[in-house]
Amino acid sequence: MADEDRDLELKKELRFDDAVIQKIAGITAGDVDGLLRLEGGMFHDMTDFLRKDADPKAGVAVNVDDNQKVKVELDATMRYGEDAPKVFDQATDEIVKNVKQMTGMNVTEVKMTVKDMLTDDEIAAEKAKASKDDKDLDRDMQPA
Repeated sequence: MADEDRDLELKKELRFDDAVIQKIAGITAGDVDGLLRLEGGMFHDMTDFLRKDADPKAGVAVNVDDNQKVKVELDATMRYGEDAPKVFDQATDEIVKNVKQMTGMNVTEVKMTVKDMLTDDEIAAEKAKASKDDKDLDRDMQPA
């Protein structure tokens, strides 16, 4: 190897857009039992949690500092009767693990605001409405 090749240093930098961290946290939280959905804001479609094409970043805010430390904030709807602290701990553990595994970054803070708790009756009503809306959409998209 030539002397000048040994003197060259390879500079490497791997960065992630905040949206990637949001997606990891959102998908991870969505897999936790007891969390029905993450809220996408004031005008969020109440039936998004029932649809496969829902935005996994909705209801998730992240802040990545210069040292690649990650702070995550979640706005969530839970199933009524769930042990919220237990669900939160499980979501936190999974988010910390998955963000570290996929990005190498450390999550230093997780905050979750529970915006609502839905009963089984409310969930059933939302599923019925989402099913009706999907059928109406399918009918609207049929060729003439």
